[in-house]
Amino acid sequence: MNRKQFLQLVAVYIESDPEAAAHVADYVQAGLNKALNQAYLRAADMEAALAMTLGGKQPNSATREKIKKWMGKASLNWDWICG
Repeated sequence: MNRKQFLQLVAVYIESDPEAAAHVADYVQAGLNKALNQAYLRAADMEAALAMTLGGKQPNSATREKIKKWMGKASLNWDWICG
């Protein structure tokens, strides 16, 4: 089933049972929350991979600037790089 078919199916169903719209919205929110949590986990994994890649080497200024932008907002503490 493609996206258009799915959305048409939802529209037809909601037309016949409008009270179900609130439940559809709840499921949409749950799906968005799950996708957001997966994005957070992916970001944390990427940060960990970067930390392992640096492996104690002194990062270049471009790397420092990118990390500095996210100080206090990242999953890991990067203060040791931006010092």
